[in-house]
Amino acid sequence: MTQQKIKELKQSLNSEFQLVHELCLYVLSASQRTELIRATLSTSHAFLSWIPLGYIFESPLLETLLNFFPAASYRNFFLRCLTEVAALHFGEFYDMQYVKMFTVFMIQLQLS
Repeated sequence: MTQQKIKELKQSLNSEFQLVHELCLYVLSASQRTELIRATLSTSHAFLSWIPLGYIFESPLLETLLNFFPAASYRNFFLRCLTEVAALHFGEFYDMQYVKMFTVFMIQLQLS
């Protein structure tokens, strides 16, 4: 696939990403099925590097993801997502949300 085609597909999905985002949040907050949650965390990981930052920092996504760290069966999936968020370049605009996410994660890490 050419870089231009990839860029066009990403722009197209960005404009329609709200439904995907809402579905992921719903599954992560309401489902009890381990495989469905793992698949959703994996899907979230795939999108985190290029979705609009508002979907990450202006929604309950980070808090929802942080709820999965204590569960050993989801820890690796969660850490992949957290690493992807940590690698993002977002300037100072979302610094407070980033610091809050990091602080909550460090507290959870100390407790486990």
